[in-house]
Amino acid sequence: MGLTTQIARWVSVVVHPFVMVAVVVGTATAHLDRPGDIASNIGVVALFAVLPVVVLTLRQVRRGAWADSDASNPRDRPALYAVGIAGLLALIFYLAARRPESFLLRGTSVALGMLVACAVATIWVKVSIHVATAALTATTLILLGSPVGWVLAAAVPILMWSRLTLGRHKPAEVALGLGFGIIAGVATHLP
Repeated sequence: MGLTTQIARWVSVVVHPFVMVAVVVGTATAHLDRPGDIASNIGVVALFAVLPVVVLTLRQVRRGAWADSDASNPRDRPALYAVGIAGLLALIFYLAARRPESFLLRGTSVALGMLVACAVATIWVKVSIHVATAALTATTLILLGSPVGWVLAAAVPILMWSRLTLGRHKPAEVALGLGFGIIAGVATHLP
């Protein structure tokens, strides 16, 4: 494996959707809620939305059903989307019942909409979830006034390069991920 490929792999790990979820929840919590709630908010989101996808991914890769943890084959995507959407729906129900005033409810609803759009688009093209999630996080945090958003915005083109270099996506797929993520990020701030 060459140096370029190694760098591309590390970029994909550092700017992974699970990392972006923690960054957006933690940073937004610090801005909008009480900073003491950061760990609690990240934990709730991880429990409902991240853990089910991690379990599915580990199971599918270990049994050889998926070639890699990115669900790179388009035929792997329906299960990934089904579990991701179910986890977000469960999180929405939890938040609506227990914490309806939390910004997490709106953010989770927008993330659900983006994931559904990606799932529908997968009928024709495999949208980059890495890029969509990073763009959503960057846009949300920029519009929130956080400098972290600008750092992530600078990282998104590098992530796009990474996904293309690793052969996980085509240019149209990373471009769609970018578009979906930006639209979702703007939607988190609409009245």
